[in-house]
Amino acid sequence: MRYCTARLNEKARNDAYRIYVTDALRIVAENTARYAGGNYIKARYADIIEPKKQDNRTCEEITADIVARCGLTIKKAAPDGAAEG
Repeated sequence: MRYCTARLNEKARNDAYRIYVTDALRIVAENTARYAGGNYIKARYADIIEPKKQDNRTCEEITADIVARCGLTIKKAAPDGAAEG
């Protein structure tokens, strides 16, 4: 069990170091490219190796999820502007 914990900690340290170094190099390259008028990589190493999850739900699905999580009730508006319910 200690071996697994040690390997997990070692991997976390290595990943943190790689992200730190690649971010630093990206910033140096960005600054140099801006000075010289060139291009640079805009993506971070951390975003490439572990991309953020894309939310592909519709607006209605997101709204229904928020309403359900918060325990809200939605009142329909009457044609004259007064709320029903």
